[in-house]
Amino acid sequence: MKETIQEAISARYGAELERLRRLMDLSFAGGAASTNEPEDRVVFPLLVSCRDLAEEILFAVKDGFGRAALRATRTMYECVVIARHLNLHPEKTSDFLDIFHAEWAKVYQDIPEARRGATMDQSIASHVPNYAQGKRVGMKELDWSGARVHDMAKEAGQLADLHSLAYTLASAYVHPGAVFYFSHLSFSGQGENLIKISEKDQDVESRYAIRIAHDLFLNAVDLRLKYAPSSALQDLFSESTSDFLRVWGYPPHI
Repeated sequence: MKETIQEAISARYGAELERLRRLMDLSFAGGAASTNEPEDRVVFPLLVSCRDLAEEILFAVKDGFGRAALRATRTMYECVVIARHLNLHPEKTSDFLDIFHAEWAKVYQDIPEARRGATMDQSIASHVPNYAQGKRVGMKELDWSGARVHDMAKEAGQLADLHSLAYTLASAYVHPGAVFYFSHLSFSGQGENLIKISEKDQDVESRYAIRIAHDLFLNAVDLRLKYAPSSALQDLFSESTSDFLRVWGYPPHI
């Protein structure tokens, strides 16, 4: 039976993987909590989500679902980018939280009025003018930052170097475009226009997903240390960043 990507990594980098798991637990488990900084009410949950997504990616890769793992890296990337942006612009925290009603407005607007909860309907209408007026709620109502994801990543530093893989490539596996289509299918060889379900493995996508998730999680821990300094966490983080360089051949994008 063919060795899986995760099995190969575990066999070759068992110590590094164990340190990474300890880093995950030390930074975002065991009673970890947000700080009193106003923006950390959003930053902290976003960083905790990075830990959860990293776990999901490892589970998906373990079972051979590299495409699902790669899709999850886009969400993880956005969590880190938004957390970094709010760290740089804490005054935008309330703007981010205010899109809650616009998000629900986009959901509710396509539900027949008779099936909407009256209290929720009124609450949404009081916060989203277009919804209250019976107009379609679009993407502009969700624009809380005034900047695109790439712009936010670029301002944060080296994160923008991950954009092509963690956002653009990963998005190609989210939306049913050409990359998505061809990743699931193969030509059958029995006729010019015949296609069949692909029998190829998802190792390429798995490698991308693990590498991106590893990079992003270290970025999340680096930001966590800015809010909750800890000598024990700092020491383990330093070891883990050295591990990353040893495993992938370049430093993490922090």
